[in-house]
Amino acid sequence: MAGRISIIILNWNGRKWLKESLPSILNQKVNENFEVLLVDNGSIDDSVKYVKSRFPQVKLIELGENYGFAEGNNQGLRHAIGDYLIFVNMDTKAEDGWLKNLVKAADSHPEYSILCSIQLPSQGKNRIRTLNAFGDPTPSPFESTLALTDSIFASGGCFLIKREWLNKLGCLFDPYYFCYAEDLELSLRTILLGGRIGYVRDSRINHFIGGAGLSSSPKMHYLATRNTLLTYYKLFAPDNFARIFPVNVARKFIKFLRLKQILNVVALFGGIMGFFFCSYRYRMYRNEFAKIKKRTDKYVFQRFFYKREIEKKILKKIYRI
Repeated sequence: MAGRISIIILNWNGRKWLKESLPSILNQKVNENFEVLLVDNGSIDDSVKYVKSRFPQVKLIELGENYGFAEGNNQGLRHAIGDYLIFVNMDTKAEDGWLKNLVKAADSHPEYSILCSIQLPSQGKNRIRTLNAFGDPTPSPFESTLALTDSIFASGGCFLIKREWLNKLGCLFDPYYFCYAEDLELSLRTILLGGRIGYVRDSRINHFIGGAGLSSSPKMHYLATRNTLLTYYKLFAPDNFARIFPVNVARKFIKFLRLKQILNVVALFGGIMGFFFCSYRYRMYRNEFAKIKKRTDKYVFQRFFYKREIEKKILKKIYRI
């Protein structure tokens, strides 16, 4: 019988990853029962058949179509019974002790709303994920020697969220996002509503980023740009949104031009237009969220990671911190 731990894996054409991912999770040693749910987002490979035949202990949820990363995970959540809800990407392989150490940290630190694992190799040498000075997710270049390190960003690749906190948030991911930046929105919503995010040093999982095949496509840059701007628009005060908007967009534009990635420049402009086209749907939400915020936007800006001293001086003036 499943206990208080539910592990939710969203799958889309991930047959080649599941042969290592599922055993690495199912074989975790922990002193209590846990359930594993695999939510299939309308795969057209033989993922479903493979899981049915090889892993009958996995609770299989067939959605029949691709709802995207955001709503796919939301759908899986509706079938989970645990108080500790752990979301894991399909293109992962957990190390021994991954689950035990993650749950131990959640038990020992009730003050944390979301706890994340260290994802290898991008977070090698115990580097947490955080937000850079432009408001984008990035691995910190600094190694943390702490057992539990605070952050303002929880990577959607592998995280534990407590049901008690999720009930306060009202929802997990924004289904309109489809994919990309949904974890940014969840993170900033958590921080601004008074929650805490931490990375557990001895909970480690290998993440082969890009398993869904969209990691560097123009479509990804379109969605990432649109959804990132929507997140800032929804959660930050209007004057603070006006500060971070040009900083974030200009940084991407310069980067793509320098790398001569013309298709990504086009996708960037498409994402900006997409933001303006659909921002109207969040005007009421924006006003309501401002009434319930527990922390100021400045709290977030002060915790952005600055890579260079000159960058720090310039952007601190822009953010007025």
